[in-house]
Amino acid sequence: MNSIVFLVVIPIIAAFLSLFLGKVNKLIAYIVTIFNLSFSVVVLVSGKIPFNVAIGGWRAPYGINFVVTDITIFFLLLINVAAVLSLTTIKEHMEYQFYAFYFILLAATNGMVLTGDIFNFYLFTELTTFAIGGLVAYKRDRLATGASLKYLILSSTASIFSLAAIGLIYKTLGTLNFADIASKISNLNKASLSLILILFISSMLVELKIFPFNLWVVKAYDASIPAVNLFLHGMVSTAGVYGAIRILLMVFSKNGVMSDQSSNIANILILLAFITVMIGEIGALTEKNLIKVLAFSSMAQLGIFLFGISLGNYEALKGAFYIVISNYFAKLIMFIVAKNYSVVAGSRNYNAMKGLGRKYPGLAIAFTISALSLMGMPFFAGFWGKLSIVGNALLMDKIAITGVIIILISSVIEGVYYLRISHTFFSDGNIQDTKLSRINCVLPIILAAVILIIGIYPNSIENIIWTMINEIQNTPEKYIQVILPLK
Repeated sequence: MNSIVFLVVIPIIAAFLSLFLGKVNKLIAYIVTIFNLSFSVVVLVSGKIPFNVAIGGWRAPYGINFVVTDITIFFLLLINVAAVLSLTTIKEHMEYQFYAFYFILLAATNGMVLTGDIFNFYLFTELTTFAIGGLVAYKRDRLATGASLKYLILSSTASIFSLAAIGLIYKTLGTLNFADIASKISNLNKASLSLILILFISSMLVELKIFPFNLWVVKAYDASIPAVNLFLHGMVSTAGVYGAIRILLMVFSKNGVMSDQSSNIANILILLAFITVMIGEIGALTEKNLIKVLAFSSMAQLGIFLFGISLGNYEALKGAFYIVISNYFAKLIMFIVAKNYSVVAGSRNYNAMKGLGRKYPGLAIAFTISALSLMGMPFFAGFWGKLSIVGNALLMDKIAITGVIIILISSVIEGVYYLRISHTFFSDGNIQDTKLSRINCVLPIILAAVILIIGIYPNSIENIIWTMINEIQNTPEKYIQVILPLK
C-alpha cells in the first residue's frame, strides 16, 4: 500500500498543472477528488489496515511515514466525501487560482490525517491555512479580504505555539514521530508535559473553532462562496477533529484518558468548551443571516465534541464521535440548502426565504431533519451523542454536571432558532420561479436519510465507533506497534 502517498502527491501535482489548464480545471478537480475517494474506499476494503508506509525507505522514527489505521481511514473518507459534495455546488466558472488553492487544500487535509510525525502534521496544517486563506479571499471584495486576513493572523499566531511545542518535544524526547512520542511521553516531568500540552492545544483551537481562537469563523463563512463553506466544514474542521483525537487522546494521553498530570488542562478544555457552546448558540439565536447561523452552530457543536473528549470516559468519547458524525452530515445538508435557497431568494436572510419550503419541500424537510439531529431529538443521529455525553457527565464531578446543564440549555436554544427557520421556510411567501440544480436538491435528501438511519439504527455506525475507540484505548498495540517495529 505504498501508493497511499498518491492521496497527497496527485493533488499537489494537480495544483501546479491548474495554472495552465484553464477551463479543464473543473473536470480535473472532479477526477482527482473522485480518485482520492475511490482509493480511500479501496484501502478500506483491502483488509490490510493497519499499515505503515516509510517514505523514501527511511524507517520510523527517523524518516517521514504515513500511517493508516481504522481512525485514519474513517476521517479520510469523511474529508474526501465532503470534497466531492463541495464540488457539486460549483456551477459558475472559477479561475485557476481557485482550483490551485483547492488542490492544495485537498492534499493538505489528506496529509494531516495520514502523516505519522508531528512536524509534518504542522506543515500540512500550514498548507491548509494557506489554501483556506486564498479560498476565503477568492471573491476579492472587502469582506472576503478582511475575513481572510483575520483567519491568517489567528492561524499564524497558533503556528507560533505549535512550533514552540514541537521544539520542546524534540529537545526533551529527541523525536518527532507520533508513536515514538507516545512511547516516551512518561519520561516528561509534569511542568514540561503541561507546557507542551498548553502550546499544542492553543495551536489546534483555530481549526476546532474553539474560543478564543474562533473569531475568524463567522466572517469567513459569510464572506465565502458556498463551496468554500463546505470546504471549511467538511474538510478543515474534520481534519482538525482528527488532529485533536490523534494528538490529545493517543499521543499525550494514556489509553485515551488524560493522565493525572494533565487533568487540570482537561478542566481548562471543558471551560473553553462551555464558553464556545454558549457563544455559538447565543450568536445563532440573534442572527438572521442563515450562513452566519450555521457558522455559529458549528462552533457550538465542536464545543460539545471538545467537552465529550475531555471527560476521560469511553462512553462520553463514543458520544463525541456521534456528535462529529451528526454535525458532519447535518451541516453538509444545511449549507447546500442555504446555498440553493439564497439563490432563489436573492438574500441570505432566512426571513426572505418564506415559502421556499412549499416550493422545494425536499430541501426544507432535509434541513429540518438535520436541525432535529443537532438538537439531540430521539431517533436522530445527534440524540445518541448527547445522550452518551450527558449520561456519563451526570456521574462525574460538579464541572461535568455544569456541562450537562449547558448542553441542555443549548439544545433548547437550538430548538428555538432552528424550528423558527424551518417554520419560515414553510410559511406563505412570494416565490420566484428559479430552476435549481437537480443534484443539489437530491443530495440533501440522501444525506438526511443517513441521519435517520443512524438515529433509528445506531448499531449501523456504533460498531465502527467502538472500533475507533478500541484503537484509542489500546494505543500501544493498535498504533505504536504498527510503526516502531520497523526501527
